[in-house]
Amino acid sequence: MTNIKKIGLSALAGALAITSAHAGAISVSGSMEISYTKGSGKHTTGNPLGQNNELTFTASTELDNGVTVAYKNTATDTALANDSELVFGNILGGTLSMQSTGSPLDGIDNKMPTAFNDAEGAVGSIADVSGANGDFGIRYTLSDVAGSGIKLDYNYVPKHGSGDATGDGGPSGTTNGAKDSHDITLTGAVPGVEGLSVGAGYSKKNYDYKVAGTPQQTAESGTAYATYAYGPVTVGYQVGAVGDSGLGVQGYKNTYMGISYAISDDLSIAYNNTESDKLSSGGVTQEWDNISLAYTVGGMTIGVSDSDCSNCSYTSGRSEDETVLNLTVAF
Repeated sequence: MTNIKKIGLSALAGALAITSAHAGAISVSGSMEISYTKGSGKHTTGNPLGQNNELTFTASTELDNGVTVAYKNTATDTALANDSELVFGNILGGTLSMQSTGSPLDGIDNKMPTAFNDAEGAVGSIADVSGANGDFGIRYTLSDVAGSGIKLDYNYVPKHGSGDATGDGGPSGTTNGAKDSHDITLTGAVPGVEGLSVGAGYSKKNYDYKVAGTPQQTAESGTAYATYAYGPVTVGYQVGAVGDSGLGVQGYKNTYMGISYAISDDLSIAYNNTESDKLSSGGVTQEWDNISLAYTVGGMTIGVSDSDCSNCSYTSGRSEDETVLNLTVAF
């Protein structure tokens, strides 16, 4: 059986290698980011200066049968072989990829309009909706469902929590009790209503706990949002729900609101508010208020974000605030 499997894989690899109809193309893009962060209250930092570099390599070709093949790999400071993606195009009208670049649900966890930063992006911590983000899985994307303009995005991971793919022929990661994971989202503009966009997503992670008396063998997350743009103003509202697995199951309900105003093509400002309710006896509501501004000159963006957080990290009476000045250069 092992020999048959190896022969099949070798044949597939040979077919992909010898039937390319066009010469492949490769490109490199990236960004450099420098930040200055100042905290207060119980939120403290070390060196306020930070730096983050990223390079993305992309390659593509087309086979004789019209199937397109694309590859992307992102290299960062901490890992040079993470977030890989192998994409096959023109598959049942969409794309089929083997990837660890993210989950569909994580891509819409907060879709509120903002100038620079999410309200909860700088201070505090939130139990947000999340799928098998960063795990190697199979993803199918259909950009236009039946001509409706709605995008379907589905991701399957055989064992969530396993992380990026490892070397050929070897399983990745150790995930005690974790089983398969499924993520699906529907997003897009509403036909006939200019400026209105909506989206919804759901994730289910299955477990196989070997502890007697563990009733909850799944973890589920879901969210839905709507945004409306009229001229330079965009408003949005979103709600999300998170459920844990295992003993002592904990749930969370999150609401997001945002409004942004494009003062010019280069300058925008926004206000965002996020609330996260911890649903348990003695639960607490964590809340953020944020004002952000972004100014773009060519490939350089200067961002300013000021966040205030109450009952931070679901701790009653704990308040924190943070101001971030960020400079990003794309090349």
